[in-house]
Amino acid sequence: MLVSIIIPAYNAAQTIVATLTSALQQKSNLFTTEIIIIDDGSTDTTPEILKNYQHNCFIITQTNAGASAARQTGFEVSKGSYIQYLDSDDLLSDGKIELQLKELITNNGAIAYGDFEKFSEKNNVYNVEELVTGTVNGEAEIAVFKNFWRPPAAILYARNILEKITWNKNLPVIQDARYLLDAVFMGGKLVYTPGVVAKYRVGQVQSLSQRSKLNFVKDCFLNTSEVYLIWQKDLEKNPEKKTALIESLRYCITEFSTINHPLFDQAIDLLLKISPGYIPQKSISIKILSLIFGYRNAERLASLKRKLR
Repeated sequence: MLVSIIIPAYNAAQTIVATLTSALQQKSNLFTTEIIIIDDGSTDTTPEILKNYQHNCFIITQTNAGASAARQTGFEVSKGSYIQYLDSDDLLSDGKIELQLKELITNNGAIAYGDFEKFSEKNNVYNVEELVTGTVNGEAEIAVFKNFWRPPAAILYARNILEKITWNKNLPVIQDARYLLDAVFMGGKLVYTPGVVAKYRVGQVQSLSQRSKLNFVKDCFLNTSEVYLIWQKDLEKNPEKKTALIESLRYCITEFSTINHPLFDQAIDLLLKISPGYIPQKSISIKILSLIFGYRNAERLASLKRKLR
């Protein structure tokens, strides 16, 4: 059985060796691996480092196009029945793939996920910053949309579910979260494997998945808009989906309001399309203002207050 490990890399000279070491150590009688590295137009010494791995890895060089495009390139040339995505600054725990592969086979699953550590590195010393644990509870689509996230390193996918989806290049910040959600939309069965299966590096500037607050919020809004189109026929019979969309939009509206972002009004438009006459219940002040002036004007008044803080 073949497992494809797909690694997008951009200016990853400081971390790629450790990442590749963790990938090369994934050995078992149950499977063999192919490691595919996509150099996404690196301008540092990453290409020179990768030359040392030409004998046991497939190396693809492309013009810089971002992590989503790099991962999609890797998937399209891969041959494995199972797919392990791995960012060029993260690490797989020893035995990770074997553990999750066994669980997928035993449980007829499509998506295995486990716990992970957030870590930093200074002077070649690894420091664990946080242990992230937890399982998907309730309806999988809603749980994954709302607040569930794992780095690609902590997940193992069955190929058959991934052939139904592609990486969303319009969501550069939350692309991995949306990829997981799309796999769930396609009916992929989730299987939890207890224990730390991956290590997620924090504090790296050059990571292809590096987040910024504004871009994160913009991605959240676009993602919510797209998920609304998928869920819109279900909203009346499934109020949890409706609530999840509204909560996401409320977050976006609050963040957009502080910087006069043009998406502020668009987010309100979508919320009122989902729930005409919406009156928030958790914020007493905005609830009262909404009852008097309407929700849109209440958010505008609240926006002025936030800017004066």
